[in-house]
Amino acid sequence: MFKTANRKKWSEIREKGKWNYIFNYGVIRFGISTWAIMMVYFWVFQPFEERLIFTFISLITFPLAGLAWGRWMWYYLEKLYSKLPDSKEDQN
Repeated sequence: MFKTANRKKWSEIREKGKWNYIFNYGVIRFGISTWAIMMVYFWVFQPFEERLIFTFISLITFPLAGLAWGRWMWYYLEKLYSKLPDSKEDQN
């Protein structure tokens, strides 16, 4: 459940909008950062031919996965937030 500090933070995040959250937390923070971590692994441990193919394919798929993750997290956190007794008036 949400704690008081988390409730306030989520209220501030949701004021900026769903797509802002999905882009910032899903695509950028999850998708691109996961892509960067995988690139380090692949460029160190994989053969050159596989590196190039994986780089281009993953540059598309990781941000798309981040988009899906961000959308899922938004709906999950909204569901938790809506169950809070004093958050019902914020949902206008």
